[in-house]
Amino acid sequence: MEDYLGEVNAVEDDKIVELFEKRSESSIAELSSKYGAICQSVIQRLLGDFTDVEQCLNDTYFKVWNSIPPAKPVSLSAFTAAIARNIALSLLRERRTAKRGGEFETVSFDELDDLVSGKSSVESEAERHELVDAINKFLFKQSEIKRQLFINRYWGCRSIAELARSFGMTESNVTVTLTRLRKKLKEYLYKRGVEI
Repeated sequence: MEDYLGEVNAVEDDKIVELFEKRSESSIAELSSKYGAICQSVIQRLLGDFTDVEQCLNDTYFKVWNSIPPAKPVSLSAFTAAIARNIALSLLRERRTAKRGGEFETVSFDELDDLVSGKSSVESEAERHELVDAINKFLFKQSEIKRQLFINRYWGCRSIAELARSFGMTESNVTVTLTRLRKKLKEYLYKRGVEI
């Protein structure tokens, strides 16, 4: 996931986290300067328009402000981008509910329904951590291109067409590769007894 999020400079991140811990107002400016573009990209991919991007960014910074402390993120970029993504997904769900499934779709997440649907509980933090750890281990065993396709599709919410262009593949090839990866991941999780 680091390729998608960009390089992380731990020293600078530590300083930004310290600013948050000291409740310094400059912490948000520093965070915005360093990771605002990443967050904007994640939000934009999910929402598909620029209408609510600024509000989602502000909500992201506010949530980070309220989370640090007590949280002390290992990767500030991943922590911040995940918050931005969750805020955008919440807004997307609200829109879909209001429009009863209108024009906004999260197809990439629908593809993972058989892996993390409501069939079984992934509610506790321990179960969630176990699932995330298992998925990370699975992805680590895949080739770089497969790993990047998976991350860009299911974390970055990129379309099949975008992935095909970015990776120099046909849309059909991307679809087949992702379908096979999902099947392998499901088998991998089942064999390890991970609750899905």
